[in-house]
Amino acid sequence: MKPTPHLKLSFFIFCCITCITAGAQRSLKYENGGGPSGNGPSTTNKVVTMYYGDAGVYSPPTTVTYSISNQQYPGIEGNSGTPGLVFGGGNNNSANSPVGGAVYYSLINSLGASTNGHYSTGGATPAVNVANDYSIQLTGFSDALLNANGSNKVATNSKNVYYADLTLTFNRPVNNPVLHITGLGGTTNSSNGQTLGLALRFELTSAGFSVSRLSGNFAFNVSGTTIRNSSARYNGGTNNSSPSGASGSVRINGSQISTLTFRVAMDGDGGGNTWGLTNRVTSDAILVSVSLATYSLSGTVFNDANGLSDNTVNGTGTNAGGLNAVLIAAGANTVAAVVPVNADGTYTFNNNVLAGDYSVELTTENATVDEAPPPVRLPDGWAATGEHLGSGSGNDGTPDGILTGITVNSNVTEANFGINQQPVTDDFTQTIPIPRDNSIPAGTIDGSISGSDPDDGQLGNGNSVVITELPENGTLLYNGQPVTAGQPIENFDPRLLSFTDLQDGTTFTSFKFSFLDAAGNQSATPATFTVSWEGALAVAFGPVTARVSNGTLVLQWSTLEENNNDYFEVEVSKDGKKFIAIGTVRSRSNNGNSNAPLEYSFSRSLNEVQTFGGLILFLSILGWGFFRKKKQLLSASINLMIFCGTLLMACQKTALPPAGENELFVRIVQVDKDGTKSYSRIIKVNLKEPD
Repeated sequence: MKPTPHLKLSFFIFCCITCITAGAQRSLKYENGGGPSGNGPSTTNKVVTMYYGDAGVYSPPTTVTYSISNQQYPGIEGNSGTPGLVFGGGNNNSANSPVGGAVYYSLINSLGASTNGHYSTGGATPAVNVANDYSIQLTGFSDALLNANGSNKVATNSKNVYYADLTLTFNRPVNNPVLHITGLGGTTNSSNGQTLGLALRFELTSAGFSVSRLSGNFAFNVSGTTIRNSSARYNGGTNNSSPSGASGSVRINGSQISTLTFRVAMDGDGGGNTWGLTNRVTSDAILVSVSLATYSLSGTVFNDANGLSDNTVNGTGTNAGGLNAVLIAAGANTVAAVVPVNADGTYTFNNNVLAGDYSVELTTENATVDEAPPPVRLPDGWAATGEHLGSGSGNDGTPDGILTGITVNSNVTEANFGINQQPVTDDFTQTIPIPRDNSIPAGTIDGSISGSDPDDGQLGNGNSVVITELPENGTLLYNGQPVTAGQPIENFDPRLLSFTDLQDGTTFTSFKFSFLDAAGNQSATPATFTVSWEGALAVAFGPVTARVSNGTLVLQWSTLEENNNDYFEVEVSKDGKKFIAIGTVRSRSNNGNSNAPLEYSFSRSLNEVQTFGGLILFLSILGWGFFRKKKQLLSASINLMIFCGTLLMACQKTALPPAGENELFVRIVQVDKDGTKSYSRIIKVNLKEPD
């Protein structure tokens, strides 16, 4: 008795992907040379590499691995080393002979009589061609249900007898795969001479997915997640009359699918009294193949002169002299495809993108499929202004040359980018008189800045700028307010600039700035805004300290450099506002100039400071009297009277605090040789010594 041939099981998986050009999607299929060689029976994994239609191996390389697990019947009647479900295998009707050896990978029409019309790729082309496309053979032996003496383990009309699990593993996630199943059904003679129909069935056990029937003959049935032969009687043919085998296509609905596991079981139609004859191997042999659908993704790179001021990525198409569009698989962060951007700004991944989640980036660098993507890099002088999926208003939130959040389940268009040439900003320099009090007031700087932009033309005062880097030796203010790094300023006017806290000993101050064009772009290289003066601020002070020890005021300070320095005055105050001098210290530098740090100290008892403060007031009045009066005696008398009153006032109005107050303010005044003064920071001294 020769069992009828059995139809094939084919798995065709569609992966939908973002594409730019319209039109039907392309299919990935099993072609000659893509699968394993050899013949069965075997339970080792089988790997198939997908082909792009009939045009060679698809890139990036995409594979499907078949594996069998959880064998319920480790041996079949007469062949103890052969389990119930295998790759290859087949039938052998000669008594006392081993299992037949069908090849693992063969044409779809090598079993059964199914036609192209039984299968659907969901619109992807080329469609299934049974005389051209290949499959993996899977065999379920009915002998697994026979005992050694030829009796049945289960009744021949049993349904859903669990054999094993079949798992398909994809080397990259796919969406909505389509399974093409061929040959669910065959026959064998029973011991009573009657014909028993038997058919494998598949139940999807992977959670989170559903199954939809796309096509098939009348016996091909999908119910929930189960795929089976729904005929009352089974055989290996695929005609449209009962009994018949079942062939067709189903779609597994889901995204980012890496594995699919099916529970494989056997159905019997009860037409015979045993599952086969002793020493004769019988089975339901099927073929399993996989195909994937690919889609197109396209878009345009625009020279977007106004940036996102209108919240729209638009303008004139450009490739900025040379750009690549790189498609990046979101989960793996690897390159899926690379195409050049055309001179008019358009680019297309033409029907070669698997369904899934992606991003697209622009770069001048080369990219390699299945490797990490290169960094975003635009031609010199260009910057990203925005990205958007769609032709209307909106953007992806970050103008960085990469469009994120692309989910592909059909052809996709309008994956657009905005870029713009950056403005050029010229360096600016102005020389002013040497600043006094370590500051430059507003109105001092009155020059004009300059630059240009390919879209906006010449730039200057009144245009927008951004301060990219602050001065290192002072505080920058605009319109009286401190400036922060990165701060944009509209209608820029240099006359509103001012500086405070300029470092002693410096000859210039500077900051970095850039024009902002209408698209919001800055210059690729910020310019330097420099304000200089002839000569240096006299002294660059180092640390200044002051303390009271054993009733004595002790000061220590250092200078980092000195220019034209003459001497220092030590001044004190009770309120930090009105100061009087209590002593001087000569410069230690050579002729007032030094590039090396110098150390200084000064000390005076608090009593001496108090008396010294009063004496200064007296001497100033006394000198005034002598120069104003010719008669010395009269002057002396008057001055003596004034001194008495002055001394009393000095005790009350000196810069030192009265008894009971514990704070004193001290500063160092540097006096250069032409009398110009500069000041150290003010130090507050606690007059109350620790117990």
